[in-house]
Amino acid sequence: MQSGKIKHWNEDKGYGFIDVDNQNEDVFFHISKARLAKPITVGQSVYFNSARNDKNQLRATEVTSSSFSLDQDTASDVPSYTPANRNSHHSTRNSNRSNQNSRSNKRSLGSTLFSLIAIIAVAFYFFGDLNSTLFADSIESTTVSQDVTNNTSQTTTAGITGDAQVDNTIALIQQGGPFPYPNKDGTTFYNREGRLPAQSQGYYREYTVPTPGVSHRGARRIVTGGNPPTVYYLTVDHYDSFQRLQVP
Repeated sequence: MQSGKIKHWNEDKGYGFIDVDNQNEDVFFHISKARLAKPITVGQSVYFNSARNDKNQLRATEVTSSSFSLDQDTASDVPSYTPANRNSHHSTRNSNRSNQNSRSNKRSLGSTLFSLIAIIAVAFYFFGDLNSTLFADSIESTTVSQDVTNNTSQTTTAGITGDAQVDNTIALIQQGGPFPYPNKDGTTFYNREGRLPAQSQGYYREYTVPTPGVSHRGARRIVTGGNPPTVYYLTVDHYDSFQRLQVP
């Protein structure tokens, strides 16, 4: 079982990509493999299992909002009651039916209590894990953002785009960091949607552009080409569209 956050979601086509925790390569998933409440949103924490297809591409085999549901069977076997033989004597049948109804009621009550306990356990597990994840991301983002602010205050760009966050991110790329998300920034961008010119794998790298008022990574990225970078692209909608930047 793995965990991560939804990095990209195409509602019309029913597919998206998962930004995997502690892993550079994203995982593709299709709506048919997802057991998620609607609407599906970017930044949503998920748990999933994955496997590689015949093209060595990672594909999610099951996606859910709780790790508990991946570890447990989705259905339980509940003992069923079979009525007494209709051909038996009436008196014996009535007596058996009364006893069996009593046992059935007890089983039904037990099953209901078990289901209720399971639901409560899932709820506590899910919300506890979600709060822990959000809290950790908030601490990481706040701590690194302070370092970035202190560092870039001395090396502010000359207004390349007019957007302070975009210009500061360009400055960090040119000086080699520090970045808001060191485990994600500078990783390979695979250009799966084909929005950028085709290049060999490893040519493109992506970096987070902070979004004011947003506690997570947001939807804005700068994608560079070459090492050291010779071209810069800005996307504000999670790779749906790109704008080339004129960076000296």
